[in-house]
Amino acid sequence: MQVQSMHFKARAGQKLADQRLQQNLTKLSTKFVSARAAAMTAIDFPATRAALKERRNRALENLDVWLETFEREATRRGVTVLFAETTQEAARLVGDIARRHEVKKVIKTKSMVTEEMRLNEVLGQMGVQSIETDLGEYILQINDNEPPSHIIAPVVHKDKEEIADLFAKTHGRPRLTEITDMTREAREMLRPHFMTADMGVTGGNFVVAETGSVVLVTNEGNEGMCTVMPRVHVAVTGIEKVLPTLEDLATAMRLLPRSATGQATSNYFSVLTGPRGEGDQDGPEHMYVVLVDGGRTGLIGGDFQEMLRCIRCGACMNHCAQPHHRAGRP
Repeated sequence: MQVQSMHFKARAGQKLADQRLQQNLTKLSTKFVSARAAAMTAIDFPATRAALKERRNRALENLDVWLETFEREATRRGVTVLFAETTQEAARLVGDIARRHEVKKVIKTKSMVTEEMRLNEVLGQMGVQSIETDLGEYILQINDNEPPSHIIAPVVHKDKEEIADLFAKTHGRPRLTEITDMTREAREMLRPHFMTADMGVTGGNFVVAETGSVVLVTNEGNEGMCTVMPRVHVAVTGIEKVLPTLEDLATAMRLLPRSATGQATSNYFSVLTGPRGEGDQDGPEHMYVVLVDGGRTGLIGGDFQEMLRCIRCGACMNHCAQPHHRAGRP
């Protein structure tokens, strides 16, 4: 990812003066915050959060043990597990996999770690086409590879009219403004890529040590197409995402969708354990998991270790850091 902190004050001033952007973000701060609050009433939120905190701490305190357990169990099930100390090394490993399998086209699900790796750029330099299939990430990609603005809703800063203009310009079709029509158009654009890709690249919301599984949580179903259709599947995630057991995963899943989108459960929840086996009707022929350090082990044992407990729900991004200024009020 590009470091642009030196431009923060100037860019922040510009964005604060952008009325259209402020209106779009106001919708976010009301919709997501209220949905999350309502969803949490269905569970004992403090107790569930405390339970997950304890389980995540247990994993981090013995991170090396659980990573070794995951590697052993995943390998036993036919997965190739690779470790990358840096994001550059991780991108190189994925590039090596693509080269080894003579990959020409990659389809991707939303992944913050591959943003760290600048994976699309690396694959492009190899002559490999990389297509984002999450709707938000796809919109950003066709908009000159604009970086995402939110973990859960990467294109939340754009409204329907802006996206309608972008689709008409990029797809060369009549401009549509109904959301159902626009999503169908995106589906029609992406379907040929799903059918012809050689390799699928996904993130991993969690990996489970006891079963060697990769867990994916989405609302669009594109993760299924990216993991079932291509002959090669590569999951890329941070080393801190390991959970010891499926019971730990169950606790995490009581909180993740509720905190992320206000849903009791996500539309699609996949636990992927190994490549296609004998008698299986679908699944990849080859499966790889790339576990990325990228500075994470440097937090272990320090003041910032608790940062590694983050489950990437994005709830912290749904609250404005300053009070809204309203007419007649300071």
